[in-house]
Amino acid sequence: MLHLLPAKAKEEKGDNGESLSYKEKKEKSLKKTAGSSHNWNTLFLSQNAIAEVLAARYNVSKQEVLDPSGQHSLAVRLALGETQVVNEIRQFLEEYGVVLDAFNRPATERSKCIMLAKNLPFGTTEGELREIFNKYGELGRLLLPPYGITAIIEYLNQTEAKLAFRKLAYTRFKNTPLYLEWAPVDVLKEIKTDGETVQGGVVTTVDSRVPDVHGVEKEGADEGEIGSTLFVKNINFNTMEGQLKLHFTGCGDVVSCTIATKKDPKNPTKKLSMGYGFVTFSKKIDADKALKTLQRALLDGHALELKRSNRTVDTNVSTGRGANTVGKQTSSKILVRNVPFEATLKEIQDLFKPFGEIKALRLPKKVSGTGSHRGFAFVEFLSNQDAKRAFESLCQSTHLYGRRLVLEWAEGESTVEELRQKTAAKFLPEGPKKKKTKWNNEFDGVLGDE
Repeated sequence: MLHLLPAKAKEEKGDNGESLSYKEKKEKSLKKTAGSSHNWNTLFLSQNAIAEVLAARYNVSKQEVLDPSGQHSLAVRLALGETQVVNEIRQFLEEYGVVLDAFNRPATERSKCIMLAKNLPFGTTEGELREIFNKYGELGRLLLPPYGITAIIEYLNQTEAKLAFRKLAYTRFKNTPLYLEWAPVDVLKEIKTDGETVQGGVVTTVDSRVPDVHGVEKEGADEGEIGSTLFVKNINFNTMEGQLKLHFTGCGDVVSCTIATKKDPKNPTKKLSMGYGFVTFSKKIDADKALKTLQRALLDGHALELKRSNRTVDTNVSTGRGANTVGKQTSSKILVRNVPFEATLKEIQDLFKPFGEIKALRLPKKVSGTGSHRGFAFVEFLSNQDAKRAFESLCQSTHLYGRRLVLEWAEGESTVEELRQKTAAKFLPEGPKKKKTKWNNEFDGVLGDE
C-alpha cells in the first residue's frame, strides 16, 4: 500500500535562518550574477537621474522637466538630455585616461581590482563613495564624473576588491540599489601633460624639473627598469614630493617621485595630498634595497609602508578601435534600429533635428492593419558632417521610451550599373556579361582574321 502525503515547497532561508520574501530572493539572485561581464550598458543612466540633472542644470523643478505638455515630446526631451549628459561623461572619462573602447570588445578580460559603480543617485560625492568602499580595503584611484551618477573605483589589493564587490553589489545606496561591474583590464591609462600626470580621477602633480639633492635639476628624467617602482602609503599630508624624494635618495638614483593629490573642495585652486604616492628608481636593485632598509622608516612623524608597485610604465594602451562594428561612413543616411513602436515620425524628426537639416526621413510601416511601423527608420541629412555629428552623439547610449537606439550607416543611393552588378553577382557565378558595341564586334573580327 502506498501512503501519499501532500508535499510542501522548500523555503529559501537567509543567513539568519528566516524565510526570504520574493524581493529578497530576487536580490539574492541578482547578486549571484553580479560578476557577469555583460550585465548592463556601461553608460546607462536612469530616466530619473536624467531628469534630476536637467532640473539642476537649467535651474527648474523636476516637475517642469517631466511636464508632458511641453513643446516637444517628453520622451524626446529626456533622450536629448541623456545624449548630452552621456557625451559629457564620455569626454570627462577620456580626458582622465579611461579607454572607453575597451567596453565595446566582446568577451574582453575583466580586471580584478577596478570596478564600475553605475546608475548612482544624482549628486553622489567622492566622500560618500569612499566612506562605503574604504571599509573593505585601501582605494587607489576613484574617478567620479560630473553629476555623480557613475564612478570608476580601483582597489590596490585584489582580495579586498573581490570582498567589496561581493558585499556591496546590489546593496542599498541612498534610495537605489548599487550596481557594480568589473571593468576591462586595460580601461585605465596614464595621460602625461605639461606639469601633471592624470591617473583616473586622481590628479598627481609631476614637476619635469626635479631638483637634484646636490642642487642640480634633472630635465625629463628617464623611466626606470621594470619592477623599480615602489608604492608608498601612510605619507604625512604635509609631506612634499621633494622631501619624499630626498628620503629615498640614499638607496639609489630616484628618477621620479609623485604624491597623489586631489582638488580641495573648499578651494579648487589648491590640491590636497591623499597620503600615498609612487617612487621610481633607475634600477630594480635600488628599489629592492629601499624595500629592505626603509620599510616603516619615519618621515615627518609617519611610518612609511612600502611595497612593489604593479603599475606599468607603458602608456601606449591599445584602444581597440578595430573591434568597433559600427562601420565606416558611406553616406549621409543613417539606419536607426530598435525604434519603439510608441514613437512617431515627428518624435524621430525632433530627436535628429538639433544636429542638422534633415533631407529625408522615413519610418516604414507594417502591412495595413497590423501595427504602426516596423521598428526602424531612415534619417538622411543634407551634409555628411551633420550626419556624422548626429551618429556620434546618438550611438553611445540614447534611449527613447526606454529602448536603446541602435544606429548604423545606411548605404547610399545605388546607380543602375551598381544594381546591375549586384544582381548579376547574386545570380550569375561568372558575373555580368559586357555589352558588345559595334567597335568591339569589328575588333573581334580583326583578331579573327589574323
